[in-house]
Amino acid sequence: MSEVLERWKVVTDGFAQRLNAVRDDQWDNSTPCPEFTVRQLVTHVIDVQRMVPKALGASGAIDTPVGDNLQTAWNTVHEAALAAYSAEGALATVVESPLGQMPAGQLMALPGIGDVLIHTWDLSHAIGADDTLSEEACQIQLEVLKSLPEEALRQPRRFGPKIEAPEGSNAQTQLMCFCGRQA
Repeated sequence: MSEVLERWKVVTDGFAQRLNAVRDDQWDNSTPCPEFTVRQLVTHVIDVQRMVPKALGASGAIDTPVGDNLQTAWNTVHEAALAAYSAEGALATVVESPLGQMPAGQLMALPGIGDVLIHTWDLSHAIGADDTLSEEACQIQLEVLKSLPEEALRQPRRFGPKIEAPEGSNAQTQLMCFCGRQA
């Protein structure tokens, strides 16, 4: 399997661990992402996880309504996404994206991995869980984001102004500061 698929699995497994730790009384908690409560953040992440598989032509389980049980919805969409990504040649397939045409594996680095990685940190803070992320995934995502035009990133409902990371910070802290989160 490709490196990007393995990184997606690590990152989405981390999100699933935090999701499974959400207590019933935490769904309305605020998150570091100011537009979202825990419930809204999880619903957003589920919806974003549908994007690349749908661009690959996936249908059926990937379209499962979110409903009230967010863990079940996550598991269903995650399994459908994994099936779409695991199909022969899927990640090399050129798909349409907001940034133009690109291979699905390249597009995965933005919404498929980046969104869930950053929101795993948000979810961790909202529920008081360990916020430690894969240092390798954070480093790669930071490089991906830094390669994009600032005007594409610094828009409403994307990222706020970046924060200067403390000297000698690890990749996770640098990524969160780059995305406007107080690490």
